[in-house]
Amino acid sequence: MIRVLIVDDSPFIRVALRKVMEGDPEIDIVGEAGNGREAIRLTERLKPDVITLDINMPIMDGLTALGEIVRVCPDCGVLMVSALTTEGARETIDALNRGAVDFITKPSDIQELFKFRDEIIAKVKAVYNSKRVPRSEATFIPREPGSSIETQTFSRVPLIAIGISTGGPQTLSYVLSRLPTNFPSPVVVAIHMPDTFTSTFAKHLDSVSPLPVAEAKEGEVIENGRVYVSKGRIHMTITGNSERSKVKYIQDDSYIYKPSADLLFESVAKVFGKDSIGIVMTGMGNDGSRGICQIKKVGGVTIAEDPSTAVLWAMPENAIKTGMVDHVVSKEKLPDLLMELLRNVPV
Repeated sequence: MIRVLIVDDSPFIRVALRKVMEGDPEIDIVGEAGNGREAIRLTERLKPDVITLDINMPIMDGLTALGEIVRVCPDCGVLMVSALTTEGARETIDALNRGAVDFITKPSDIQELFKFRDEIIAKVKAVYNSKRVPRSEATFIPREPGSSIETQTFSRVPLIAIGISTGGPQTLSYVLSRLPTNFPSPVVVAIHMPDTFTSTFAKHLDSVSPLPVAEAKEGEVIENGRVYVSKGRIHMTITGNSERSKVKYIQDDSYIYKPSADLLFESVAKVFGKDSIGIVMTGMGNDGSRGICQIKKVGGVTIAEDPSTAVLWAMPENAIKTGMVDHVVSKEKLPDLLMELLRNVPV
């Protein structure tokens, strides 16, 4: 059973979250708290597996409580409950950088909460898995050797496409902050995040990265040495040709994840061919696995984050299972790998 502590100053939200999660036979609600101070006390006593933590509360807010919760119970996974506002986005990104694993958005009414029931339960289980399953035991599927760093050649500066989800804010902040100012390639990112959050998230990345980062605009021309973050709740694709490519957003409800890494990768493979680098990083589900195969088939380079070091290993692990991944590296080694791959690109 996954033992969950609900922390929120709103009795309505506490009751609603309890009703939603109690419907799953694998979840057991072990306690409730109305403020951060009470949450710390119950965390020490109950040692829950997962804590849903509101940000704005009286007596002690969630951000303040988070630091103490992480200290007293490092094995407790924290799932933030955030308002769909610009301020809520800033606070949530701050919380993720302080140790929270993921977040859900606070519903405006009970109907909205039950609408996202499956997503909430899936995230509770993902947070549990990120903390409780030993990462060293993540299944690792052997693959056939792919293109080596020594033999890979590009006819022009390649486009780098990243697919990422749970654990993405922390991981992208780390990787982008360690790229040099003269990094030649453009980078496009599909991260599973609400549309009210992506602009704020892009601004956060821009503040920590030597490269300019922004939320991608419809019709925007892709330029070298810049990072483009997809809007949320819609799919970003790349159109045009390798000499002049543009951002194009599309709606397609047949894809579970929005924005879809699969759709982004497939469009990059079509436009850039072998001058493509596809990267699947931390996250739940299998988004990116199909798209990574397309990049490999056109001769591009494919990379997966090492599942044993990812915040959540499902996305990179599923990509590796395709047998189409050239390089498996930790996030710490990814910047160096990219610089090695791009060492001899035409400029």
